[in-house]
Amino acid sequence: MSHDDETLVRDLLTRAADDLPAGGPRAQALLVAGDRAVRHRRRVAVAAAAAVTAVALLGVTALLGVRPAPTPADREGPPTVAPTEFDPAQQLFRLTWLPDGLPERSLNARSDHQTIGAALFRPIGNTKGRTLVRSVTVAVTARGVNFFAQQLTRDNQMSGKLRTGPTPWATPPGSSVAPVQGHPAFLHTSPNGREIVLSWQYAPDAWVTVTGVNVDRAAEVLRRVADGLVWDRQPLRVPVEPVALPAGARLSQAQVSWRDNRWQWVRLGFQAPGSSGVDPDFQLGLERFDESNDTNGTNGTVAGRPAATYDGYRGYGQWSVGELPGCPGCRADVSTQNIPGRTFLGGPDAALGLAARVRAVADPDDEAAWRPL
Repeated sequence: MSHDDETLVRDLLTRAADDLPAGGPRAQALLVAGDRAVRHRRRVAVAAAAAVTAVALLGVTALLGVRPAPTPADREGPPTVAPTEFDPAQQLFRLTWLPDGLPERSLNARSDHQTIGAALFRPIGNTKGRTLVRSVTVAVTARGVNFFAQQLTRDNQMSGKLRTGPTPWATPPGSSVAPVQGHPAFLHTSPNGREIVLSWQYAPDAWVTVTGVNVDRAAEVLRRVADGLVWDRQPLRVPVEPVALPAGARLSQAQVSWRDNRWQWVRLGFQAPGSSGVDPDFQLGLERFDESNDTNGTNGTVAGRPAATYDGYRGYGQWSVGELPGCPGCRADVSTQNIPGRTFLGGPDAALGLAARVRAVADPDDEAAWRPL
């Protein structure tokens, strides 16, 4: 889902899609978030002297995106009938292996799909912009979601063609290849050869896709990633305390990104009552202040705390408040994506007030202390 097309990954290129925080088993939250049973076994093992060495070794491999291969008991197995909507408060799967050299990590849980991404970016000169070097993204779709329509659109964009009429290249899902986890699988290559997609149906009309961008030996790498996918439904955890919202707000998206061995930003997206589609009407969350991309900077205060506001066009706006208690160098953000979201929150003053009430958990850098949604 997150690829090198700049119109699709604008947010990912201007912010971090971020690396794993260090500091223990929970540091690899992206790969094993919510895996309480594994953490319990580790805590028991730490009580023994021999396990100290094992835990230390695990801390090294965690930074490389590596976990031991799953045993049959670890696998819950995919659902036999996929839902038409996922619960964004639940993480559906984890990965036991990702290739080296992709230090940035992201988790995106939506009602229509869920992704885990790993990427390497290169800065663009002295700007805050970055360009994608290579990436691997695993996506699980809800029943009826047409991932391949988006892939075909990107294929057409890459080749300079409009998405009309027959295409002169193979269309997704692509050629039949060896099964993945017992399911018929397919491999698709984009017209320019940059994107390789391994896919299979985990349930009728519901797909898993593993997409590599500029990945060497892509077919081999993507299959190894796919073989290490473990279905493991667990509560998704975030470093944001609950905050009162207007009645009727519904969670529709949860995103966490890591960079430089620590979480970098967290966003929770909500829909107003009566909203259609799957995109959020407004978002709130936390961000490392050094990742601010506001062009206006601080332009006000709220209760003595620095604030930045941007009231944009057609309901888009962003309201940020710094000096977050208990989270040095952090700020709280609230943004509206459309007029219904802006109206639902009560306008700019109410949105800024909501940002001022957002708080981090007691120790946001200790992922074991993060709260379940």
